[in-house]
Amino acid sequence: MKKSARQNAEWTRYRVGVPSASSNWTNSDCEPFDTVYHICHLGDAVRVFEDGRIRSSLVWDVSKLRNSRTCVSWVSPNLWVHGSIYGNIRFDFDWRDLIEGQRFYWVESITHYNPPAYRILISQHEHSELGLKAYDPTRKDGPLFHDPSTDTWYRNGNYTGEFLVDADLSLNECEKVGFWDHHETRCKKVGSHCKYLGKRGHEAGAELIARLVGHNILEPQELFFDASTRRKRLHHEAAEAWEHLKRSLKVATNSKGVITHKHPAALYVVTAILDRFGLGRPKGTAKLCNLFSSSEELWSALTSRMICAFGLSSADGLQEN
Repeated sequence: MKKSARQNAEWTRYRVGVPSASSNWTNSDCEPFDTVYHICHLGDAVRVFEDGRIRSSLVWDVSKLRNSRTCVSWVSPNLWVHGSIYGNIRFDFDWRDLIEGQRFYWVESITHYNPPAYRILISQHEHSELGLKAYDPTRKDGPLFHDPSTDTWYRNGNYTGEFLVDADLSLNECEKVGFWDHHETRCKKVGSHCKYLGKRGHEAGAELIARLVGHNILEPQELFFDASTRRKRLHHEAAEAWEHLKRSLKVATNSKGVITHKHPAALYVVTAILDRFGLGRPKGTAKLCNLFSSSEELWSALTSRMICAFGLSSADGLQEN
């Protein structure tokens, strides 16, 4: 692109600022980043585990790509202080691995968002036929900047970054699955009728883990492990979700249940409990819990199921380090 054209390009209004010279401060308009996120609702996350990938799909909102038949997977470097409008379940990807060998194309800016969003297509293919302009991240004139001298990537954090990858994203390329609070009143997918509005991240995480374990689709388990330790144990968010799951399940004091954690049927009853809890069916969950003789017996059976599902050596691996 000619110099004059780049100077008049749409992306220049979102250009990054200057990196902070202080080690304990980051300028919001020039934030370094290494990770991007795909956030979705619980049901979509379960399908990701069933498929083993985040499947790319058509761009359906107001976009110049809407009628292009281009299928993309959405990721962003942004996280949301007031809760996500996209759901509770967060898939973390290493940015450098994601873009290796890829080209960048400026798609558009979405000015009616608050804050405004910029969109960049990431692809191995040439896309001039879509009317998209090639974007050079090594030139410091847009919201995404790569400093080759330090191999540092920066973004203008005052805006919402939306990166459109024109491929499926394999779970094998994902670094971690975590959880995020849903926005109290806004949902990008379902709107004001979303049943997860205001739902805390660890609550949705508990439901996800219950569904995955109950349906035997918890793979790869490593996405829920703490990568900072050699021992296999849950990372902080997963451990918090497990604690919420355990606290949510108990046997009523007037229950006449007889099943203990050693009973031959305990494993199957716990699996059914996890299925109903993950599907948000409290009445069915409570009735199944009451088949156990006590909450302690229920928790013992539940803990055994989790140890097996995550491939851990003991219950210690279910706790935060």
